Amino acid sequence: MSRWAKRIWMVGIWAGIGVLIGMQLAGSGHSQNSGGKTVYADQQAVTASSNQPPAPRKSSNHFKVEQEQPKQVAAPDTRSQTPEQILSPQTGKPTVDVFADKTAGLLQDLSQKGIQLVVSLFDSITK
Repeated sequence: MSRWAKRIWMVGIWAGIGVLIGMQLAGSGHSQNSGGKTVYADQQAVTASSNQPPAPRKSSNHFKVEQEQPKQVAAPDTRSQTPEQILSPQTGKPTVDVFADKTAGLLQDLSQKGIQLVVSLFDSITK
């Protein structure tokens, strides 16, 4: 095997290991907050000043007799629709327009804050 192919294989192996480690860390169910304390995803966050234990977990057992069974809802007929029509949300507004609106709002906020920053700099210089 050539030297170039060996390098490509090594990069692929290291990328795969990095992806697996990232998935393991992301799916472990806990993270550290700014105070360095571990916060678990299935528990309520307890503040540093509070010494109360976390609230007990609620049971997720759906097979209890006293619980109501969920009502069945009729599924819409999707035989005549394309996969794109089935998977896309029925908002009526194209996705491009939604992204354009969000981008325009972000740019508008950014420009307003930039203008406020420049005005505050000149205001502090003139005082």
